[in-house]
Amino acid sequence: MIIRELGMIVFGLLCGSILFGRALPKWIKGIDVTEVSNDHNPGTANAMKYAGVPVGILCLLGDLLKGALPVYVAVGMGLVTDSWFPLIMAAPVLGHAYSLFYHGNGGKAIAVSFGVLIGLAPVQPELLMLLIILYLSGSALLIRPHTKRTRITYIFFAAGAAVLMMIQRIPRQVFWGALLISAIVIHKNSIRQEFLEESTESLESL
Repeated sequence: MIIRELGMIVFGLLCGSILFGRALPKWIKGIDVTEVSNDHNPGTANAMKYAGVPVGILCLLGDLLKGALPVYVAVGMGLVTDSWFPLIMAAPVLGHAYSLFYHGNGGKAIAVSFGVLIGLAPVQPELLMLLIILYLSGSALLIRPHTKRTRITYIFFAAGAAVLMMIQRIPRQVFWGALLISAIVIHKNSIRQEFLEESTESLESL
């Protein structure tokens, strides 16, 4: 039934819209990372930097969980090969990137995209392994700034997902979900964000 699929998409959007990287530092430490950080990003890295490692770890776990839970539930409902499944995969990432609870302002959606793939891993672990390998490779190559490394990583992730679909390791619905996730993350890690990071790095090097 279409109601079930739409319900899972809305559930994913709502889960993704909970910005743990903004809410937990403010609740626990009284710090709004979007105000004190240079890039104004409500993410794990800023939570760790400005509110401490324990708070940052909680934010990371929250972002992983909010990506994994809707997809894991959808997998359990047997929706992996459903035509709506790409939107179910992308919904938590979209919610994080353009939060419904913060007037469309969100984060870079990296951790939550890993969470989505964790939720998918019981039936399709290939994409999670692919993204982990690509991120480790990008870090080893010391590609800077971080936003550029992220964009390159997700371009290769989308390409890798296409290869996995062509060799029939993942269904086309999962490929389209991976493509949507890549597009959202690449857009959020845009030229504007790269400019902010480069400006910060230049100032810190003085």
